[in-house]
Amino acid sequence: MQPNVVAHEPHTALFVSDNNPLVFYSAIADFAAPHLNKDGSIYCEIHENLGNQVSEIFLQNNFTTEIKTDMQGKERMIKAIKP
Repeated sequence: MQPNVVAHEPHTALFVSDNNPLVFYSAIADFAAPHLNKDGSIYCEIHENLGNQVSEIFLQNNFTTEIKTDMQGKERMIKAIKP
């Protein structure tokens, strides 16, 4: 992880207690599936190497997904839509 990220982001935003980097995405998808309105969208910032894994979590909860890139072409955001 880049030193500037560690220096300026809260520890709880960067690290999870059980070493599962996808735990928050699972919680978001699980909560959103029954609560989000039809055609509602969720946007999440993602680690550039975890796009496919995060997408799979939302797909398993019946969302459609689209991975977005940043200005450097790195996969940094996911859009999940409840059909």
